[in-house]
Amino acid sequence: MIKIPIISLFVGLISGALSTLFLYSLSWVTSFRAENSYLIWGLPIFGLFFGLLIKIIPHHVNQGVPYILEELENDKAKVSPWMTPFIFFSSLGTHLFGGSAGREGVGVIMGASAAHLLPKLRTSFQSMRPFLIYAGLAAGFSSIFATPLAAIVFAFELQGFKHIRKYNLVMCAGVASFIAVLVPKLLEVTHQNYHVGFLFSWELLPYLILASLSSALGGHLFYWGMKGYTRLISYLFPHIVLKLTIGGLLVSFLVYFTGSYAYIGIGTNTIAESFISEMSFYDFAMKCLLTIMTISIGFKGGEVTPLFFMGSTFSNSMASFFNFNNFALSSSLGMTSLFGAVTGTPLASAVMAGELFGWKVGCLCLISCYLSRFLMGNHSIYRH
Repeated sequence: MIKIPIISLFVGLISGALSTLFLYSLSWVTSFRAENSYLIWGLPIFGLFFGLLIKIIPHHVNQGVPYILEELENDKAKVSPWMTPFIFFSSLGTHLFGGSAGREGVGVIMGASAAHLLPKLRTSFQSMRPFLIYAGLAAGFSSIFATPLAAIVFAFELQGFKHIRKYNLVMCAGVASFIAVLVPKLLEVTHQNYHVGFLFSWELLPYLILASLSSALGGHLFYWGMKGYTRLISYLFPHIVLKLTIGGLLVSFLVYFTGSYAYIGIGTNTIAESFISEMSFYDFAMKCLLTIMTISIGFKGGEVTPLFFMGSTFSNSMASFFNFNNFALSSSLGMTSLFGAVTGTPLASAVMAGELFGWKVGCLCLISCYLSRFLMGNHSIYRH
């Protein structure tokens, strides 16, 4: 069927192009904010205008990954191409003014929503909704992290592999994922390289246990922190404009008076540092708190890169406490295990570890990801 190759090619190219533009923009915004620390006081002002914007746009435009997943099960869900510019600019605003957020949510939402341009262009594509969603999810994730295999698994694991036997869906998502990852590479977008060295032995067992336990504990702290803070601030400030303004002001005060500028924004420098240096529990705690305070109130960005930050620093600090000094191994295990636990995608997390750190690490991460997910239970930030 000719529609499937068209969808794969279109979604892969447009997702790759949009993610490349976003990654370049995010790099500039992050550098500019780092050079102008006073911008943190612009977060409540941004929150005010962002809240007013939310009040006037259609409800479905201001939605995230859980809403996109609903389209596969609910005919009333409406994924719109307008979600792309909205998430693009609102996420850059969050990073510019010092919110603690990520980037994967932007890529996934842009991929899935931009894919819906096809039904707008030709009515014959309106019946291809599952292909658009899966291709968009995989392409968006792949183009942000340069992990095409993990992106394919991630797209289907989010739905519990419900549609994995539909080979046309898998092929469509796979082609879109690999096309999407080529665009940033051709445009010379660089991704962080990690080196993790170790020898297989029984000495690895403590690293696995500590990474699994710390990832599960960190996952619970983040998940229930998100739940609790969302309810609290929504109860105190039920109006969206007031919630974003006051919530943004609280983040600004916390960052300014604690000097926690290293814990805002994307945080990739600290993630890289955790692979070569000893980290502390304070690093995890501040990133967790600031991410909760940013995302819970409605600011955009994503949770995955902050989860990488939390997982790598928590596991690193736990290993350091017990004098296990292979920082790269402890950080790589924690980075992917906490992500897999909180999102409910342990297999995708292990595959990502293989693509990022090498398949030897991926094999170890497969154990820690599933163990931490088991200890996390059925909780997931993508399922409400």
